[in-house]
Amino acid sequence: MGRGQRHSKNAGIMGSEALSYHERKALGFGTVKERVGKDPVVTPDGYLYSKEALIANLLQQKKAIKRKLAAYEAQQAEEQQKAAEQAQVAHEAKLIAFDRQNHMGISGKTVKRIEDAIAAEAATMHDAKGVKAAVNIKENEKKMKQLKAFWVPSQAPEAKDLMAKPDTATYCPASGKKLRLKDCVAAKFTQVPEGESGRFMDPITKDTFTNTSRLVVIAPTGDVLLEETYKTCIKPDGHSKARKWGGGTGYAGRDGAKAQVKKHFHLGPGSGRADLRGQHQGPKSHFGLQFYN
Repeated sequence: MGRGQRHSKNAGIMGSEALSYHERKALGFGTVKERVGKDPVVTPDGYLYSKEALIANLLQQKKAIKRKLAAYEAQQAEEQQKAAEQAQVAHEAKLIAFDRQNHMGISGKTVKRIEDAIAAEAATMHDAKGVKAAVNIKENEKKMKQLKAFWVPSQAPEAKDLMAKPDTATYCPASGKKLRLKDCVAAKFTQVPEGESGRFMDPITKDTFTNTSRLVVIAPTGDVLLEETYKTCIKPDGHSKARKWGGGTGYAGRDGAKAQVKKHFHLGPGSGRADLRGQHQGPKSHFGLQFYN
């Protein structure tokens, strides 16, 4: 044998299982960065949100409300069915009592006891065929004894947790007050001319916004002004409403910092995506191996 590399470790394209760095990037593995959306909207209470994030939050609330409504409607249908069954039991009990009173000469007091006993047993049985079971008491003596064994976990009585009708309104994540997307106003910033310092400015006074500026948004136009400008020029007229907030832009990233969302997609041993040979060794891939898992 020669001193060269073994062919099993360098078998051309079919033996090239390990992906290179650029190939992993091309396949979308590794750390993926995405800039947070730049469409700011302001709530009536002055909270600044990314429009995309706010829509996602409101949609999640709507889905949760839909699930709660479905559960509430199912509970209401079950309660109505039980009420109908109880009414049917009461009707059957009256028929039995009437028959006993007219054909067997039972007193009215005994008739009342029979009706109460049948109704009480039907309520205890929790059976879908409660009417039929309640009429024939003797057939259910064994089952009634089992139900009385309250110390057995499977026979323990359960407290009913009735669900209240869910609220269908959506709420602001920060203030907890009711909020609809149409109640928000899109914030419109005026950019500073090229060559000047800063990024945004007051459209009336041309003063540059700083991280300590108190800003207001004029509804419904959405123009962003300094609070001092609003009090001096716009508030006396009383034609527009303002929504104010402070602390720079109000976003998590301030003073030039970019707010990013990062997520790492792992590719390596144990992930099920990389089928490496030997002790995780092997030549680089030439895109000859395709991953289907």
